[in-house]
Amino acid sequence: MTTASGTLRGLAGQVRCGQLAGDALVRHAADQIEVRNGQLNALISHRAPRAVAEAGTQDWKDRPLAGVPFTVKDMIATSELPTTCGSKTLEGWRAGVDATAVARMRAAGAILMGKSNCPEFAFGVDTNNELVGRTFNPLGAWTPGGSSGGEAAAIAAGMSLVGLGSDYGGSLRWPAQCAGLVGLRPTVGRVPRSGEQPTLPGEDPLAVEVSSFQDAVQVIGPLARCVDDIHTVLSVIRGSDGIDAIAVDEPLADYRDLHPRDIEVRWGTGIGNVPVDVEVVQTVLSAVSLLRASGTRAREGLPRAVGDGLQIYDRLRAADAMSTIAALSTTHPGLIGVPVEKMLGNRTEPSRAERAEMWEDRNRIIFRLRRWLTGERALVLPVSVDIPRDLHGNVGNFHLLTPSRAISLFGFPSLSVPVGTASSGAPISVQIVAPPFREDVALALGAALEQAVALAPITTLRNGFPDAN
Repeated sequence: MTTASGTLRGLAGQVRCGQLAGDALVRHAADQIEVRNGQLNALISHRAPRAVAEAGTQDWKDRPLAGVPFTVKDMIATSELPTTCGSKTLEGWRAGVDATAVARMRAAGAILMGKSNCPEFAFGVDTNNELVGRTFNPLGAWTPGGSSGGEAAAIAAGMSLVGLGSDYGGSLRWPAQCAGLVGLRPTVGRVPRSGEQPTLPGEDPLAVEVSSFQDAVQVIGPLARCVDDIHTVLSVIRGSDGIDAIAVDEPLADYRDLHPRDIEVRWGTGIGNVPVDVEVVQTVLSAVSLLRASGTRAREGLPRAVGDGLQIYDRLRAADAMSTIAALSTTHPGLIGVPVEKMLGNRTEPSRAERAEMWEDRNRIIFRLRRWLTGERALVLPVSVDIPRDLHGNVGNFHLLTPSRAISLFGFPSLSVPVGTASSGAPISVQIVAPPFREDVALALGAALEQAVALAPITTLRNGFPDAN
């Protein structure tokens, strides 16, 4: 288990009180970028020299992320560095402004190191695009995941301590698994989406669309080394910003005030008819056994609404207009990559009545799941149906993320936490789903698992940041 001094809270505290030099953590990250990024291609651009200089001149008083280096997925706007969404149609484009979540990180004392690679417009389970190429996993010969795969690779390689990614159908949870990290998909409305791209050049880069299915379920969230780091970052980036109409100022409870014995769990391994790898099944069983040992009440059987949710998710996603991407394809002919062009071509066009019926089905199924998933209750299930493997050339293999896609439909918080290791050496995680705005429930169970399997020290040693004891 990561000690308090090795968490973001502990390290930032050491910077504030002078036990660590203000630029110490940033210098370490800058060194890793110089040594490792050429091989891994995790960051598409960086500001390492400026970051070191910035960290050396700050007043850290009352800043909860003092001196913490962080990176940002290329789907999220930053003022200085390009935001290309992994697409040739936006090559070199700069938003000129930080997304709300990025601005809040920087105001809290975190130092921006760079932008991380993603599949074009974040559509892919591997991180590869025609603009800058493929990202490699520093842990082994398997995918870093997608679509926040560059972000996961950067953190696992020590180029940052924490990062911001986005999640539509598993794009935070799956890369977290692939890199042995913790990833949180927050409740829809917990973190403002202002600055989430793409927007058309010339339009307000902080504007938030509200009309599509993607905009209804996609979120910005953190990737980190341990559960406590996730909570620390969420505490900084949450809350209304006056731009995103969905973002609200719902209180965030502290997961440390909740004991696993106070939580009831339902669990399962299969959703629909998609086969699940035996090592994934074994990992979920191990996680449930560990939770029971910590006092959690757990019974087998996911609510039926979860499986039904997958069908509605697939229908709504196929019917999404993808209007901004379609417009970029029209104005930049021949520059959209094959996977995205294929998705554009496979869109369905339901009638207004059919579309309304699908949205009503979604509302009904959310209500059905909420009848059980309320208070101190949670679901435990896989992140993916397979272990991380080499997916080169198979960026669109979305059936891998069947469990994550099903959960995305509901907009509830979901935590990906590493629990086991496959025979290949690849990490395997479980997904913990909590009621809306009860991230503390998921984090409490995640912390219990983290402590039980003692994975956090391995993560800390692997990426090289100090863990003072």
